[in-house]
Amino acid sequence: MSTENGPGNIQNITAGRDAYTTQSGTINVNHGQTAARRGLGTDTKFLLFTLVADVAWFFIGMLSYTGQNTTGDTWRAVIFLFLLALTGAVVRRWIRRRV
Repeated sequence: MSTENGPGNIQNITAGRDAYTTQSGTINVNHGQTAARRGLGTDTKFLLFTLVADVAWFFIGMLSYTGQNTTGDTWRAVIFLFLLALTGAVVRRWIRRRV
């Protein structure tokens, strides 16, 4: 909304935004496009992928567990813990980008 308060004195006032004023001349204020609903972002897709990988790797480890303290069991546990830490970092980043 633009208003004139006398000769050459123009104010541009938008509800909830900054107010601009000038003594003479015109004002060009570009607020850009309004935020439109977009599809899933790259970070959201990566988060969903890591969550699915966590669940899948958990079940792989659970079904192939021998219980005889073999190196295969140890490696599957280490990979799962790495995936869990990666997922935690991605969740943290995903939340921080939305707050």
